[in-house]
Amino acid sequence: MIELTPLARPYAKALFASSLELDTTEETGNDLKLMAKISSSPEIKRLIDNPTISKKELTKNMNDLFVGSISDSSNTLINILSENKRLNLIPAISDIYQKLLEKHNHQQSITVFVANKPSDEAKIDIENKLRSTHGKESKISFSIDPNMMGGLFIKIGDETLDLSIKGKVKKLVNQLNF
Repeated sequence: MIELTPLARPYAKALFASSLELDTTEETGNDLKLMAKISSSPEIKRLIDNPTISKKELTKNMNDLFVGSISDSSNTLINILSENKRLNLIPAISDIYQKLLEKHNHQQSITVFVANKPSDEAKIDIENKLRSTHGKESKISFSIDPNMMGGLFIKIGDETLDLSIKGKVKKLVNQLNF
């Protein structure tokens, strides 16, 4: 399977630069989230991947699908992607665009994996510590992973911090095995 990120990056950067000029970064980000969600559905994937549909017909179908729900610049993106047979890049473009937007807004997405649902007090304490280190505008989400046994596993962008019992056991086993 081909890695789509390198193909999607130029489109995401160009769209972000355009939306910065037009002061529509948030609107475009919301458009891309919607477009990514819809284009990831099995029915739309089949439509995009169907070799018997002409570029013109595919462009029309995609434009009809999003009519009235996305901005003109997002609609232009669909036309360009359709013309270049790159509609399969929409989810990757959306991911890259969201990261560019977070960086522009000095935000970070942080995911905290826990074994059990934390108490409200523990959750607030974790959020406060993460925000004091990584910025007050950081978006923090919690995800439950019972396989961790206990502790925390924190993912900040592409960095991870493993404070879980499972991680500590794994580290101990690796040390014993040299």
